[in-house]
Amino acid sequence: MEATDTAMGGWQGALLVHAFLTLAALWPARRLLQRAGLPVSWMAWLALPLFGWAVFTSLLAFKAWPNLPPLPEKLHPRERLKRQRAKEQATKAGEG
Repeated sequence: MEATDTAMGGWQGALLVHAFLTLAALWPARRLLQRAGLPVSWMAWLALPLFGWAVFTSLLAFKAWPNLPPLPEKLHPRERLKRQRAKEQATKAGEG
């Protein structure tokens, strides 16, 4: 019997390293998802050996985070002035 038959190498070693890294990442991933207001079930993507981490980070990067306040609308100064004048005219029309 050769030494390579009993030693864990190749895909078994890679799977063991993946399992260790996944277990180490579950707690931080859970906290991140909870604080962001996203579904905690997304942690399951980390268990996929090849593409799990890529899917998980893509979900975090490209989904809207519900707990963040909405971004203010960026208006050109002329458009802002136009809306301000329209609002003033609407209040004057309502008074008079």
